[in-house]
Amino acid sequence: MDGFVMNHGRSTSFLLACAFLALTGCQTVKKDESLIAKSGIPREFNKSTMPEYILEPPDLIIVEVLEALPGRPITGEHLVRPDGKVSLGFYGEVYVTGLTIAQAKEKIVIHLRDYLTDRALGLTTFKEDTQKYEDVHPSKTPYVFVDVAAYNSKVYYVQGDVGSPGRLPITGNETVLDAINYAGGLTPTASLPNIRLVRPAPPGACCEQTLPVNLAAIINAGDSTTNYQLMPGDRLVVYRDPIVRTTVFLDRLASPFNTVLNSMLQYSFTARSIKSIGVPINGSAAASASRNTGTPPIAGGAR
Repeated sequence: MDGFVMNHGRSTSFLLACAFLALTGCQTVKKDESLIAKSGIPREFNKSTMPEYILEPPDLIIVEVLEALPGRPITGEHLVRPDGKVSLGFYGEVYVTGLTIAQAKEKIVIHLRDYLTDRALGLTTFKEDTQKYEDVHPSKTPYVFVDVAAYNSKVYYVQGDVGSPGRLPITGNETVLDAINYAGGLTPTASLPNIRLVRPAPPGACCEQTLPVNLAAIINAGDSTTNYQLMPGDRLVVYRDPIVRTTVFLDRLASPFNTVLNSMLQYSFTARSIKSIGVPINGSAAASASRNTGTPPIAGGAR
């Protein structure tokens, strides 16, 4: 038993040492911050505007028509459903996913021509100078209003050792520092030097980016070099401290061995305890009583 315990201890120590060396490597992306500072990556104090917004589920849009049918108004907020359509009630459905606001307005107006006149939709206007009616492009009519009520489809992700990891909606103004604060801040197990921003590229496009985040410089020195402006689809990853991560891994690695060892030690302790009080492990109570009193046991038991 003692030999087994010694061998087990040596094997466990060797495994723990190997695991420690394997897991304590630094996770920080090695990239010169001076190069980042000279690049055109949008960041705090140097932000860029987002491209024209594209509608997707589950965005919420406002649709209002000034002169709809009596008793059949078109007004209020409309959800872009998972099938990409918005419902206009009595007036049917319109597919708007993948369109800009102007394109969605144009498509909705053209759809409504099956129910309303061009004059009700503002598609004709009378010109005083020419004394004639002229056509108005569907996206320019003032009689129909379409806009975004809630930007729900464009998000970024905060993962790792933060208070509330998950996905957050993007408005176009968030930075890395904003994202960490919105996610509840860093937990005590977070590694301050091991934070990175992963910016994916669309399929078939170039190129994905993995950018280091110097949070200590952002907070303590007011250095905005790595306080990047967040874009839709960004992943902000906060890694766990290597020592904490290694400790958790080693606990999981040693758990099965500790279970077996504890079971064997418990059995050994129980056997020694029984032996110390003079009760044989494989004997009978009658044999034990015979040794203690000097009376031979009665064959066949008491009658």
